[in-house]
Amino acid sequence: MVPSSLLRRPERGLMRAPRTVALALVCALALTSCQGAAVSGDAPAADGPVRIGVIVPLTGPVSQVGTALRNGLELAVEKVNAEGGVGGRPVEYVVVDDAGDPANSTQLARRLIRQEKVTLLFGTITGDTAEAVGKVADEAEVPFGTAILGDTEHCFPYQWGFGESTRQMLAPAVPALVAKYGKRVAVVGSDYNYPRFYAGIAEELVKEAGGTVVAREFSPLGQTDWQPVVKRIAAAKPDLVLSMTVGADAVTFTRQAQQFGLLTPELGYEGAPLDADFYPALAPLVEGRPHTVRWSDGAEDAESRAFTDAYRSAYDWKAPIPEVAGNAYFGVRFLLGAAAKAGSTDPKAVNEAIGAFRHDGPLGEGTRFHPSNHVLQADMRTVTIGAGGTYEVTTTHPKVADETPKKGCS
Repeated sequence: MVPSSLLRRPERGLMRAPRTVALALVCALALTSCQGAAVSGDAPAADGPVRIGVIVPLTGPVSQVGTALRNGLELAVEKVNAEGGVGGRPVEYVVVDDAGDPANSTQLARRLIRQEKVTLLFGTITGDTAEAVGKVADEAEVPFGTAILGDTEHCFPYQWGFGESTRQMLAPAVPALVAKYGKRVAVVGSDYNYPRFYAGIAEELVKEAGGTVVAREFSPLGQTDWQPVVKRIAAAKPDLVLSMTVGADAVTFTRQAQQFGLLTPELGYEGAPLDADFYPALAPLVEGRPHTVRWSDGAEDAESRAFTDAYRSAYDWKAPIPEVAGNAYFGVRFLLGAAAKAGSTDPKAVNEAIGAFRHDGPLGEGTRFHPSNHVLQADMRTVTIGAGGTYEVTTTHPKVADETPKKGCS
């Protein structure tokens, strides 16, 4: 991990990026001399650097995932700058900590746009913070990319998701899991908008696979006592549990599900707790299980191997690399490729270019965003979690489509 000594203490929610990527920003929110400076329009300089405002929870219950996202972005920017930048322009970024609070996310997004003059926004983890930043991005007409799995219930014209959508995660997984484990399915999640959206899609796909959702349970972020939830799920006698418990809750729920007799080798188990982020804490409980992801450090293509090697070297990383780090790395490279096509740092021009951009890479041949929902049409992988933290790719699902129309985009 990056030593804390390389980070400036955040003031008013902002900290400087810790790596040695060029960061010659004109006015830093963390500097007292800039407080109260006049804002002379939201647009960045037409001939200036490409600036990315990165909004992630570096503190709070999902900080582990936020840190992984930031790490992936840092390496992407470093790589692009080493290759000459975007049309000869360097890429700069500013990292802000929203602590997973939508009110913070809103305020910080506005500051990044108005004071830092960013070309792009990137980040957030939970669905409610993504929704908050999406609204600000639309109002200011500044593109906003996300890397975390899942999607919002409606589409923002300026928001683009590089994480796997709910349908892309569940469409390859649910039929196989129902066939293997049985038709009685329970869904459990952290209690905010995205896990509830996930549960709705899961119920639809379970029904199509001939199964039935026999329990739905949600608990607030930061829950420490899952015993009552575990007992209610167990009473429904499921064959399979789909879990969208996130952050520290993913670990706590899984451990208590095993402790109180719900999670056994015979029970099917899939969802966020199987992500690489949580392997070090849950190794014995997830090994041997299949898991569907967009990217894995078990991918053997040359770009993935180069990224994996760079990540392990930069952060002295021995554990499995979190999927969100890969999504962020390849997502930022996609966005900056679109910016290069636009030939401009104007956010409107970049946003238009993102919608038209096509890319061949580790996420698939001809990856692109669908215009009706801004979901990346990309490959998915089924991995098997092995001893020692290997996430071996066992099946590649080419171009798993999600063309579900959503309100807000054409």
